[in-house]
Amino acid sequence: MPYFPTIELTPQVSLLLARGALRLNPGQWVRGPKGHGRYLRTDPRTGTTYVSWLRPGDDWETASQRFSRACQKGFIGRYRGGYEAEKARREMARLIADADNGRSVPMRDERQPTLF
Repeated sequence: MPYFPTIELTPQVSLLLARGALRLNPGQWVRGPKGHGRYLRTDPRTGTTYVSWLRPGDDWETASQRFSRACQKGFIGRYRGGYEAEKARREMARLIADADNGRSVPMRDERQPTLF
């Protein structure tokens, strides 16, 4: 694994991440107001930077488990492929819940193309 230096999350760096002018790799070490942590992602719509922060008294195993869980929950890195399946599962659950509640579900006209 190549060496990536620890990045200081100053307001300028956060602004560059939010605007897309700077990209960090998931798992890269960052230092910010909460201490040290591992970068997860930056939401392009809101500009929010997500970091898995180290907690006092954490050992390496606990910190890596927290980072792995955050990657799974956020569909980051190798878990990105599971997002489409989860999105389809949520949509199906919503349609089933709407049908169970008696609300009419708008039928999609097959002649109209679906825009993604």
